[in-house]
Formats: sequence, structure tokens, C-alpha cells
Amino acid sequence: MNIYFVLNIPTPLCDRVMELRRAQKDNFFASLPVEITIAGSNGVGVLDPAQDLAEAYRVIDRIAADTAPIENSFGPVIRFPGTDIFVLTFENEAPLRQLHQRVAKSGIKFLQSPHLFQPHCTICSRLPANQAQERELLARRVPGRFTLEAISVCRLDRPPVTLLHTAPLARKAA
Repeated sequence: MNIYFVLNIPTPLCDRVMELRRAQKDNFFASLPVEITIAGSNGVGVLDPAQDLAEAYRVIDRIAADTAPIENSFGPVIRFPGTDIFVLTFENEAPLRQLHQRVAKSGIKFLQSPHLFQPHCTICSRLPANQAQERELLARRVPGRFTLEAISVCRLDRPPVTLLHTAPLARKAA
């Protein structure tokens, strides 16, 4: 049971990232939703199978109800050190890091992840990337602003992803 908590990137930026994924010929990531993982791949790991799913939904619903929609834009592409994983960063990581911390400290049980939390949107994990491909990817930009409006709880055993629950970000601006 690989259950993740994610923020889906809305269109049209979702479409631009998907075009970039397809151009890299990474069939795995081209088959996945364009999202930011808040819990699952780094920071805290996937949901602990011992965690009651209904209780996790209740906690996520409370966190989402107290979280305003997040406006952001993509920053530069980076390559995770020692890997062939290329990701988009964000202009403003602070609200994503804050949301991750709230989820991590919420009492929901997660498995451990060996990786520190780094907000990102994966472009590809193609092996191996040569120097020309690396230069081309690191030079790419995906301009435009977007608003993240919900936390989704998804299961990924292999594509396709199964949407289990959605919690709208609902706090009104002060």
C-alpha cells in the first residue's frame, strides 16, 4: 500500500509539465499526475499500513480546512545529487514546507523516508542522462502562476494512480 498525500498542479501548467515529461521519454512519469508530494517520497514516507485510513482523512480534512489555497510558480530545474532525477523547484517553498510540517506532525502514522523534504515536481528519472541532456533539462523553464486548491490522498502501486480522497484548501485570507 503506497499511499501519498499530494497537491495537484492545475492546468495549463500541468499540461506544460506533461509535455516536458513526454519529451524526455520517461514513460513512468508521463503516466503519473503532475503533482507536489507533501507526504510519501521525501520528508515523511508513505502512509503506514497500520494507520486507520478514515482517521487519516479526518486529519487531512482539518488541515486542509485551515489552509488557504497556495499561489506559486515554478523555479528552476535541478538534478537531485547523485541521481538522474530532474525536478522543478518552486518560487516560494515556504508554504509547501509549512504544509508538509503540519502533515508530518499531525499524528498520522507514516513510514520513514531516507530523504529530507524538498518540495518538487518531478520531470523525469531517466537513466542515464548525458551532459547534453543535463544541460538542456537544467535550462528549461515552465513560466506562469498557479493556485494549489486541494490535498489529494492517492495510492500508487503502479500506474495508474488511484485517487482515494480529496480535501479542499479552504481557509479564507485574513
